[in-house]
Formats: sequence, structure tokens, C-alpha cells
Amino acid sequence: MLSVKNLKKSFGKNTVLKDISFDVNTGDIIAIVGPSGSGKSTLLRCLNMIETPSSGKIVFEGTNLVDKNTNLSLAREKIGMVFQQFNLFNHLTVLENLMLAPVKLKVMGEGSAKRKAIMLLEKIGLKDKALSYPSSLSGGQKQRVAIIRTLMMDPDIILFDEPTSALDPEMIGEVLDLIKMVASENKTMIIVSHEISFVKSIANRILFLENGKIIFDGSNKEFFNNKNDRIKAFLQKVKK
Repeated sequence: MLSVKNLKKSFGKNTVLKDISFDVNTGDIIAIVGPSGSGKSTLLRCLNMIETPSSGKIVFEGTNLVDKNTNLSLAREKIGMVFQQFNLFNHLTVLENLMLAPVKLKVMGEGSAKRKAIMLLEKIGLKDKALSYPSSLSGGQKQRVAIIRTLMMDPDIILFDEPTSALDPEMIGEVLDLIKMVASENKTMIIVSHEISFVKSIANRILFLENGKIIFDGSNKEFFNNKNDRIKAFLQKVKK
């Protein structure tokens, strides 16, 4: 589904990603973990070309996204992205936020989009918030709306960039539960997260980044039972 080859990303003289290569198969739930500043979020933002790689290839369903001739708008219709800060439009109601992309991109008509939006809101217990504005929602509610906004487009892969980092501790659980529900429907996902217990419970594969390089790429079990001193030290630190 997705193949990353020799990806590099520099900001001026600072090289943030160094020769990154990995493949994503349909149905994979991959967690990207590592210390702060290791390049996790930059890597995720490169995958849908929010950040333009300095070199390398990102081949999504047979199309090289880095190629200047690629229609990125068309490719992004199948690459969902959930941000740290929700990115909802405050001047639109929840329902309007959900309907905006599929209607504007002519993926579905207004009637179909409204029915799907209401169905998804009902599924997560927020149907009563359909006509509310984002300013009236809690952080956890905003992030859940942001996640189902991504589901409105029925993407082939969803990228989650620290989806709970902006939330109060008591709101984290409801967002993680929704992500688990999405995962149970066999959706391919790549998640950058510092919630290690959540990562352990959901990911089938772990990428560990440090200093812009992948130093581990393997199964959940292999990662959490790893004898590598660096990985052991990282896990001991984040579990505190």
C-alpha cells in the first residue's frame, strides 16, 4: 500500500530524517515511537506531503507522491490525517465540519454526506452536538469529531499525529477508545504517540526513531521484549 524509500528531510542545515525506508501493508497498525526531537511528526507529515521531503520516494498505491507531476489533492483523498490540535473550523457547526470535505470534493452529495455524518456522530455518542460549534466542545469531543471527519472520506490509510497530546488526562481515554474502534474495522493506520500502554495494546508493528533514523522496525512483541539497551532505557523512562 505504502512504500517509503531513502527518505530524507532537512530544514536548512538541520537534517531531521536520514535515509528512512519502510513498507506499510494493508491492515497494518504501525506505531512510531521515540524520544522528543527524533523526527516522528516530521515523518508523518512527509507521508501526505504536508512537508516536502528533501529526497527519496513515497509510493502510495503505486503513485510516487514526491513526483512533481503527481496530483496530491487526489492522493490525499485516500490519506486521512488527524492532527494534535483538531483543526476544526470554528465558524462551522460540527455537522458542517464533517460535511465540508466530501461535498466540496464531490465525493458525495449533501444528502448522503449529512446522513453519514449523523450516523458517525451517533456511533460515538455525539449526535446531540451536530448543530453545536467547536468552541462549545471539550477537547476530547473535538478530537473525536476530528477523527470521524477523517472517516467521512473513507480513506485507505489514516495518519494520527500525537492525537492525545493536547488533551487533559481525563479526556484521553475516550479518544483512544475511538481509535481502537476504528482499528477493529481493519483500517490501516500509522500512529505517532507517547501513550506507550496504548501503543502496546493496538499496534501490530513498531518503528522506533532516534536522531532521524529508524533503529528498530519489528513486531509489537519483539519491541516490548527487546534486549537492546537503548530501547529498554526508553521504555523505562516513558513508563514512569
